[in-house]
Amino acid sequence: MQKYYKHIAFIFVTLIGLLPLIAQKPIAYNLSDISDLPDNEFYDILEDNHNYIWLAANKGLYRYNGRLYKKFSNPQQKAKSLFQLKLDSQNRLWCSNIYGQIFYVENNSLKLFYDANLLVKGQLSPFIILDDTIRLFTTQGVFDIDKTNKTVTKYLNEATLSVEAAHTTAYAFMLNTKPSNHHHFVYRIDENAIETILKFDSNLPIDSPKVFAFHNDVLVNFKSNGVNNIYHINTNNNNSKPLHVPKALQQLTIYNILNFNNNYWFLTTSGAYIYKLNNGKLEFIDQIFENESITDLLVDFNNNYWFTTLDNGVFVSPNLNIKKVDLSTLKDKITAACALKDNRILLGTNKGKLLFYNQAELVNTLQLPGAKIIGNLFFDELEHRVIVSINASESYVIDLETNTIFDTKNKFSVAKSFSRLNNNTLFYGNYKEGIVYYKPFLLDSLKIIRSNRVKTSLVINSKLLVSFIDGLFTFHPLNFSATELKYRNNSILAHTMANINDTVWLATQHKGLLKLKGNTLEQAKLSLPSKLQVNTIKPDGNILWLSTDVGLYSYNTQLKQLQVLRGQDGLNMAVDEFIVLKDYITIVSPNAFYLVPKNNKVFKHYKTSKITIESIKINDKDTLVQPNYKLPYNFNKIGITFNSNGFQSNQHVKYHYRVKEIDTGWHNIPLNTHFVNFNSLANGTYTFELKAQNVSAKNPVFSTPITFKISKPFWETYWFYTLVLLCFFMLIWLYFRKRLKQKERQRIAEIDKILVDKKITSLRLENLRSQMNPHFIFNALNSIQDYIISNEKELASSYLVKFSRLIRMYLDYSQQNEISLNEELNALSLYLELEKVRFEDELEFQIKIDNNLKTSQIKVPSLFIQPYVENALKHGLLHKPKDRKLKVEVKVIQKNKLQITVEDNGIGRKQSEKLKQSKQQHKPFATKANEERVHLYKNKLKRDITIVIEDLCDENKIPTGTKVVITMPI
Repeated sequence: MQKYYKHIAFIFVTLIGLLPLIAQKPIAYNLSDISDLPDNEFYDILEDNHNYIWLAANKGLYRYNGRLYKKFSNPQQKAKSLFQLKLDSQNRLWCSNIYGQIFYVENNSLKLFYDANLLVKGQLSPFIILDDTIRLFTTQGVFDIDKTNKTVTKYLNEATLSVEAAHTTAYAFMLNTKPSNHHHFVYRIDENAIETILKFDSNLPIDSPKVFAFHNDVLVNFKSNGVNNIYHINTNNNNSKPLHVPKALQQLTIYNILNFNNNYWFLTTSGAYIYKLNNGKLEFIDQIFENESITDLLVDFNNNYWFTTLDNGVFVSPNLNIKKVDLSTLKDKITAACALKDNRILLGTNKGKLLFYNQAELVNTLQLPGAKIIGNLFFDELEHRVIVSINASESYVIDLETNTIFDTKNKFSVAKSFSRLNNNTLFYGNYKEGIVYYKPFLLDSLKIIRSNRVKTSLVINSKLLVSFIDGLFTFHPLNFSATELKYRNNSILAHTMANINDTVWLATQHKGLLKLKGNTLEQAKLSLPSKLQVNTIKPDGNILWLSTDVGLYSYNTQLKQLQVLRGQDGLNMAVDEFIVLKDYITIVSPNAFYLVPKNNKVFKHYKTSKITIESIKINDKDTLVQPNYKLPYNFNKIGITFNSNGFQSNQHVKYHYRVKEIDTGWHNIPLNTHFVNFNSLANGTYTFELKAQNVSAKNPVFSTPITFKISKPFWETYWFYTLVLLCFFMLIWLYFRKRLKQKERQRIAEIDKILVDKKITSLRLENLRSQMNPHFIFNALNSIQDYIISNEKELASSYLVKFSRLIRMYLDYSQQNEISLNEELNALSLYLELEKVRFEDELEFQIKIDNNLKTSQIKVPSLFIQPYVENALKHGLLHKPKDRKLKVEVKVIQKNKLQITVEDNGIGRKQSEKLKQSKQQHKPFATKANEERVHLYKNKLKRDITIVIEDLCDENKIPTGTKVVITMPI
């Protein structure tokens, strides 16, 4: 038999000394720790119909949407602190300040309704909201303020210190101000009907009277001689009676009294006290936040409890049923835990302490020899002993009857699992082997059934089921022969097991959650999130409890019902080790443990607040939120921000959206993202749909769809296509019209040219007639006859040759509009040689040509110069008896102009005119023809030809000849 060493157990710390360390608190968050709470001093809290949380604070009025705070202020506000938050039938928020100003919120701004400073005289006066008026209760009386025209009517003369409304009924505490009268009243006011429901006498001064109205009753609280008095009034029969005030409440300042689930909550300077009114007596239920001055309490739409304080911000408790026992002041870490009988638990620490708790109450503390890390605790209910396994070569046994510690050396050291097989046999598994002890507390008889690291163990139907690091094995109860259980021919690595109604539930490393029924393994389908790692599973009747990294699950194996407690319920941590007690589940963490009641009240039914579209930006500019938009094609960058209100909704509400015309399925929006941006939408009609769902809610909520109709760019519209088509046909029409006009102009030009050519030809013929006039021909033939008669055959032959050449030139050049200057001058020279014979050699002529001229390349009108030379001969030189001179000069002027000068020293134009009038002989056909040719060249052929005739005179103004200057472009 193994020898036991008895040690004297000693109490580590007395129970009274540990009371500050073991105070239990509900799970709660201080908004200052999880958000940018704008103040620490708060007076009132309210939730509106859109699930916004309104906070009346020392610094003003704030609205909280679960993510952000929005401050509301008014430029006419005389005092920044606001009180008395109320909602009217239109969901408008009303509030007031000590100065006497009454405000309401409309269109996202704080508006001043009425400044009642002269009525309230610096007192915070209560008010109620009626259909048409605001009823203000002051120490000067009761006044009705018309909502429309702001007229004030006095309703009562009595001084009012407190008033509370229940629906349309108000309950007011009226203070008698006459020194000789000590009667005080509580009135019931229904619209305009007034009824006294409480009358009491008091010879002592009354302090801080308050009225609190509920569904069927009213509580009246006031202090007299420093002690709280509370009256209860049944509003059904107006019966009233004083209540016995519990000692804990007698001296406290009571800020507010609320009723939740038929329990009265007294909000005081020492936290919130919860009482139940039973047969006229207040029965204590609980006290929470005992170190805080609680001013108001709100239970929101998801049953989160909001507590406002005077100096420490706002606390939010997601689940008041879950209590936390904080052990951080012990400076030890909890390393092991086990359940004892009923609701008792035992905790082991890393410094060798054993803490015995009855629920949240520490009842005993034992200290092991030395600061030892306790690795495992096993409660043997049969022997009423606890095995303490140390994470070293040590172990102890605690006798719970005597609180005696026995040193068992390394018998149960570094334990991983314990299982009681029967009254005499205990399985113990450690990091290297599985051992069966026979009468473990009396003998050292053992049997090593398998050598490998043990993960967990379980006894079912007298069989031992042990999970090793390399597989799951069953052992026969007689000889402990092992049989491996496999799933689909694969070894199983189970780290936790539980037995419910002969069904073993196993959490495995790679195969998820499995069920073992008989020798058959199958997948357990519990609708758990995919890839969720189960840490520990434990049975509790028909309930299977599962701890995971995201919370604690409860599965009813009969009803097939799965419920969960997670971060949203206050378990904002990975749950690993937990203990199943009679009435509680105890979740153990290194510095605290949590008591979760085993009832359905702990599981909340979550809702999702409706979605609020907070803003819509188009091309990065805010616009009015509306259900339909018609936008130009280039206003296609759209941003939408939204929110579903509620406590920490950014962590617990998931959003999905889709855009009809584009999407058929829903797109997931990352958690804590409250906007969707579309950077460049093509033209078309888009309907944006959004849904939100609390992660713990069953059904989502949908926002009102928003339609965006983005117009096509003008170049893609039908009217633009029509316009382009019309313009195209118009251009084609204009093109062909222009071509037709061009052809018409060309035809007209060609006709004009033909006419001009015909005219020029006619003029050339006139020139030819002029040059071949009978007189010239007669003279020429006469000269030839004279040469023949005079037997001057050579001269006759030469003259005849020249004459024939000249006639051939005339006939040839008359067929052309233009000839070269060289040809023109050759014909002119030949003409002058023939005329010189007629003048019997009394004619000297000179043709002078500029050396720079390329006469063969310059074109001039055919036979153009000869008429002016002929005029000089006929009208200027013919009538001069001797010294007849004629000079023709051709030169270039102004680079690109040709100047031809015909100059004679004849009798001049005036003398010639006189001779023509007297003789009436020759008509100047050629000169007129040339003038017409010049006109045609200028106006039809656009050739700038000018002819200037100059009369030459001497110093005495006596005519000495004529000069003709012809200028034309080269």
